[in-house]
Amino acid sequence: MVMDIVGFYLPPDSGERVSFKITLLLGYSVFLIIVSDTLPATAIGTPLIGVYFVVCMALLVISLTETVLIVRLVHKQDLQPPVPHWVKYLVLERAPALFCIHKKHSLCPTLSSQGTDLELSHHDREGRLLGLGLPPSRDHAPPVMDNILHEVTAIRHFLEKRDRCREVAKEWLQVGYVLDVLLFRVYLVAVVAYSITLGTLWSVWQVA
Repeated sequence: MVMDIVGFYLPPDSGERVSFKITLLLGYSVFLIIVSDTLPATAIGTPLIGVYFVVCMALLVISLTETVLIVRLVHKQDLQPPVPHWVKYLVLERAPALFCIHKKHSLCPTLSSQGTDLELSHHDREGRLLGLGLPPSRDHAPPVMDNILHEVTAIRHFLEKRDRCREVAKEWLQVGYVLDVLLFRVYLVAVVAYSITLGTLWSVWQVA
């Protein structure tokens, strides 16, 4: 269980966490097969150690399911639609404030956007210089100028589309990060509550 909790510190967008938790689940399954023959057989019911193993297996399956959902959410962000407004409000605004979740901020999109604006401004200045300081006019511009303006416009549209895709990908990654932290805390509370309950039952049975 400790290794399963440590596995949450792997990046959710790398895919290594799924492989790690599947390996844990397979290893635990083999361990249960080996230990099942050594468990004491009782006519009253399942021994406490057997309940412990079964619940640990259930928690591992729940952890793996949560990891698959998060990886599916943050995978191929460029192909996903923009984040809905209600998701932004609940996950990116309300949840971090209520549960004290630190949101990760990236400067790369901002720098990219600034670089795009600078590049476009540079192309605009070049176009005005080639046009002798006058706004481009298709009536008096030579064919070469029309081709240059067409290429600059195509480049501008491509850069704007790339920036929009990066912004959508960044938002989905942020949503996945917040949900991952939130589900990790819920899972940690469940593990702690289960451990306390099991320890209490064991203490009561020892006294009785």
